[in-house]
Amino acid sequence: MGSYGNAYYDEGNLLDPSDSKGKNIKSMMDHYYQSSYPANAAFWQQGAIDMRFKAGDQTLWSMVYGDTQYFQARRFFFNLTRRNVNMVCGKQRQSRKSTVTIPIKQDDDLADDYNAVLKFSENRDGFQEYFSQAFEGAVSVGASLLHLYPDYTLDPISGDLFTDFVSYNNYLIDPYYRKMDLTDCAFIWRRRWVNKIQAKALLPGYSKEIDGMKPSGMKDGRFPLQAELINLDTNKLFSYDEFHYRTTREATLILDPKSGESVEWEQDETDEDDLMERTLAQQPWLIVKKTQVPTVKLAIVLGGRTVYDGENLLRIDPYPFVPLHCYHDPDIQSYQWRCQGIIRNLRDAQYLFNRRKVIELSILESQITSGWIYPVDVVTDPKAFRQSGEGFIIPLKAGHLPNEIQRIDPPAIPQSMIEISRSLAEDIQKISGVNEELLGAATDDKAALLSMMRQGAGLVTLQGIFDKADYSQRLYGKLRLMAIKKNFTKGKVAAILGKDPHPKFFSTHSLKYDVAVEEGLYSTTQRQMELQQLMMFQGAGVPGLEKALLRAAFITNKKEIIQDMEQAQQAQAQQAQQQQQMEEKKVQADLMLKFAKSRSDMASAT
Repeated sequence: MGSYGNAYYDEGNLLDPSDSKGKNIKSMMDHYYQSSYPANAAFWQQGAIDMRFKAGDQTLWSMVYGDTQYFQARRFFFNLTRRNVNMVCGKQRQSRKSTVTIPIKQDDDLADDYNAVLKFSENRDGFQEYFSQAFEGAVSVGASLLHLYPDYTLDPISGDLFTDFVSYNNYLIDPYYRKMDLTDCAFIWRRRWVNKIQAKALLPGYSKEIDGMKPSGMKDGRFPLQAELINLDTNKLFSYDEFHYRTTREATLILDPKSGESVEWEQDETDEDDLMERTLAQQPWLIVKKTQVPTVKLAIVLGGRTVYDGENLLRIDPYPFVPLHCYHDPDIQSYQWRCQGIIRNLRDAQYLFNRRKVIELSILESQITSGWIYPVDVVTDPKAFRQSGEGFIIPLKAGHLPNEIQRIDPPAIPQSMIEISRSLAEDIQKISGVNEELLGAATDDKAALLSMMRQGAGLVTLQGIFDKADYSQRLYGKLRLMAIKKNFTKGKVAAILGKDPHPKFFSTHSLKYDVAVEEGLYSTTQRQMELQQLMMFQGAGVPGLEKALLRAAFITNKKEIIQDMEQAQQAQAQQAQQQQQMEEKKVQADLMLKFAKSRSDMASAT
């Protein structure tokens, strides 16, 4: 959590406690909370149960399934759920992808510049790890959020773009949104907990007021399932609410009837005031149109006090959030089933498996393997029979025989019961869509090709989850690229690239016409991605890539290796040239010999 203090964090949007605008914001937030809380609370509750199943919490049986004689004293948990979740999440980590831009109009230089800056920004904030955390959160409970925000701690001018993973119980969202790009979402409300130092870093223009405020902890009772609320020192913290809501703003569009294109006119701070008038004078066919476009604004509430209302911190129109979904069915009326993770459908099978195991253990423990039957006056000390520490003893009165005692034998564990347990364990894999090949637990002796086919068939059942993750990554890449063009200065981009950026780098319509954001091969740096691509081309048979491979490779003494390779190539070229000259001389000598022979033959014939 860094600092939001920068030139674009307009202190003119900071609100005075007596400002009526703050009351209107609070009223709007209260309305959205009351109307959306029932649906979100149902999702929170089911998500909390899912997370307890994932963790292997032995105390949840009576809460979910009621008190039973088997689980009042025996709280065992044979957790088969976590490994299925770990497999899916491990597959995502194993096949991570980089966010790349693909040129639409064969403008490779522009795409290369975008890719370099995107890679720099992603590596700086550890995007891949946060994305994997958000993916695991979605697989576990059904949905999670990625949050892109600026941090001006080390760069007060342009700032850095950082990513944060927002868990299911830390945000409130419009329950009726359907699109993953959130264009139909009315609001997103995120709550965090900060101390005074953190609050001043987030709201540098409000430092004096923060000094006079006293933390009240959880006073409004909202977001009741946050992990911070278990902390007894919550009353020493401020609730920090970021309320993003959709509204409209006035935009100026420039229409070109000749080309049919339209672009929004954005006045840069360095532009002259009459730039539009001079542009229209040079191109009088252009049409200026005022229109309302959707945008997202931000209201910040600190400790129950509205302190800010204005444009969002990225200064872009979309939400600074991207959702990740596992299973999302927006047409289901009950919100608790609308968003589901893998665990949701495994809970009953996991419960039955645990119950069956507890019954098996109870049967085993009820069987006593050894014991003694003895007359009371035979041994001097009956404790001698207890030396083994196991079994039981039955004392008989004098004159009685052991056959007068009838033992009730405990039932043996039938083979069918063990098979039922094995079947329940297999049901968990079938319900999750994970097979033994994907888990690496296949024990049958099958050919490698058949194993690969099984693994591919298992991945088909999970393909929808990974496709949603890929789409979320593309949306997040577009979001980051928009924020880069809006917040990074030309000087910072030039420092990242090592050269001046492409003339269209900061163009508003480059994302619409010039490049498309896709997923590519994962690499930690741009050069590693270039190396992987070059190796793919070389594997496909493209010649002459040796120097390019060495330039992109990460090896020591690379200059010396390149020089040695060039010298070897020069030596080979010289040797080939000398061999060619020798061949030419040989051919010339053969011609001369044949010519002389033909002259001799002609002379002898005459």
